[in-house]
Amino acid sequence: MIINRAVRKRSILIKPVGSFCNLQCDYCFYLEKHRLYEGPSSKHRMSDATVEKLVKDMFDCSDAPTFIWHGGEPTLMGREFFVKAAAIQRYYAKGRPYSNAIQTNGTLLNEEWALFFKNENFLVGISLDGPEHIHDLYRKDKQGSGTFLQVFEKAKMLLNKGVPLNVLAAVNNYSVKYPEKIYKFFVKNKFTFMQFAPVVESDPQNPGSAAPYSADARDYGIFLNRLFKLWVRDFDFKNLKQKTSVRFFDALIKKYVGMTPDHCIFQKICGNSLVAEHNGDLFSCDYLVSKDTYVGNVHEISLGKAFLSESHIAFSRRKAAFGAECQACRWLDLCYGGCIKDRIRDPCDEGQNHFCKSYKIFFKQADKQLTKFAELYRQFYMNNN
Repeated sequence: MIINRAVRKRSILIKPVGSFCNLQCDYCFYLEKHRLYEGPSSKHRMSDATVEKLVKDMFDCSDAPTFIWHGGEPTLMGREFFVKAAAIQRYYAKGRPYSNAIQTNGTLLNEEWALFFKNENFLVGISLDGPEHIHDLYRKDKQGSGTFLQVFEKAKMLLNKGVPLNVLAAVNNYSVKYPEKIYKFFVKNKFTFMQFAPVVESDPQNPGSAAPYSADARDYGIFLNRLFKLWVRDFDFKNLKQKTSVRFFDALIKKYVGMTPDHCIFQKICGNSLVAEHNGDLFSCDYLVSKDTYVGNVHEISLGKAFLSESHIAFSRRKAAFGAECQACRWLDLCYGGCIKDRIRDPCDEGQNHFCKSYKIFFKQADKQLTKFAELYRQFYMNNN
């Protein structure tokens, strides 16, 4: 039974154009990954044979696989590629459940894309950092111009067409100052499903510290506190319904209830997902694609074997390799040392999670409220079963 539960949670993050993108966002950590492969990134394209092998293998090793299409910018592959991929999924599913999500900057979308996403039940994650002055500071095109107007227009179009939509906002050194403005902007425009990802990257000009656009740990802790107050204020306690969904908070409530959260930050180990590059190369983590996290190539090893490979299992256990400070922390059972990539981006952190202070600030303030939420959900479940 334990094996079957793990199988049901498996997902594959597929990069059909590798790191190739039509934008040049300042804090993007993935653009440089083209160096892993020969030739210009614009020539990196996933073949139909690779897609079919990935899809077949996922149905062989998972009861209800999740396919996450990512990049770079995956829509550069063209809509027909995804039409073919969806047909391949239906063939191998043979009536079994599966799900699709795509993460996009949105700039290339049109009504035909929207119709496809709606018909194929794709969850669309669109990269939108907030109002124009926040989004345009770092999210720029190849000419250095801001992209807000394009992205905002396409996001509204998707909503109007009834496409399930999440907004993914990167929290950087500037946006971390504006949680209220960002949240209210999203709510006003009916972007009620939100994800916030704090930015920390190494500074290429000064390898001894984090890049200037990285979010400060204390600032991000305050950001979470202020965001949480807004989210709680909008919660319908009488009917136990959310007006807005913030993935970080949703996952935490699951943790408090005793369920398994779908956010890897709150899991003890990693390992239920793999990353597939354009040529079928498999890696253990999207944030840490490198020779050190290489698992194999899907044309040489099945996904089932890749998930159980020594290298992938060894990587998944790295999350639990936290130091003495974490061992003594009151909140260890919530974050388990946080995301691995956040421990290595800033040398000044000396192996600790860059956002450790953030989580301590937030957990201390939110613990009582999260405990209350957990009890309300337990009572609701008992009264309705």
